[in-house]
Amino acid sequence: MDRFDKKILAALHENARIRFTELARHVNLSAPAVADRVEKLERAGVIRGYHATIDLGKLGYPIQCLIELTVKHLDYFSVVEQVRGMPEIVECFSVTGTSGLTIKAAVDTMATLQELIARLMQFGDTKTSIVIDVPVAPRIPEIHAED
Repeated sequence: MDRFDKKILAALHENARIRFTELARHVNLSAPAVADRVEKLERAGVIRGYHATIDLGKLGYPIQCLIELTVKHLDYFSVVEQVRGMPEIVECFSVTGTSGLTIKAAVDTMATLQELIARLMQFGDTKTSIVIDVPVAPRIPEIHAED
């Protein structure tokens, strides 16, 4: 991966809807060269998709939380399959330490959160933290594109 690829990735991360002609001007390449590089980055799995950033609160889910789930002596993969089927869960991380899973959930009410926690407690102990602010939005580490 060279400096042009890194500049392309940084620009796409900032705005995935940027047109190839504008992206080409930004990185000082032709539009066909940019299109070719983006296609290669997609095939290599560096670019895994293009997504809209959604405000979950405005979508009707004002309560977001992180739930640490310490999986009991059940089958880990069975628990993960159960978690995948819960629509309130928007992300799930397998983590080191005592908890095993860190879950990000979005719900409409505290009652819905209580129901979710009760369902998760059948798999192990939970520890829930309510998100009050996101001071650092999801981002990628700085991409050093040497000039």
